[in-house]
Amino acid sequence: MDMKKHPNEIDREIGRRIKQRRTELGLNQQSLAQQIGVSYQQVQKYENGTDRVGASRLYAIANALHCPVADFYERGAEFRETGPVYEPSMDAQRVLATEDGRLLIHAFLKIEDAAVRQKVVELAAVLATALKRPSNGRRVRRRPPL
Repeated sequence: MDMKKHPNEIDREIGRRIKQRRTELGLNQQSLAQQIGVSYQQVQKYENGTDRVGASRLYAIANALHCPVADFYERGAEFRETGPVYEPSMDAQRVLATEDGRLLIHAFLKIEDAAVRQKVVELAAVLATALKRPSNGRRVRRRPPL
């Protein structure tokens, strides 16, 4: 009797979401594999849905990809194949998952003047747009001067 649990549709969806998040961050499978202590082939199996991802491994993957574990699961009662549902609270969790994000929020909260806060938000929006523009066909990522 085969006691091994085989991957199902939910496992394949979790794998798809892992791959989606990894590519959003510009990571290759080898880089993710090194961060979570497995081979790139194992990451490939997770992403293809041919191997199930255990709870502790999914936790390590979420940490490496700077997102909550919940991002890899369905939202609501029905299983969705269209991808993650946008939830603003997830953006906040992603920001808080990084040291830079925590430092930025801490500094932002120290700004008492509402007009200055608004200018900081506008500056961030301009920088985000500028950093997405391709330069000579390549994506350029620069850190703004402090």
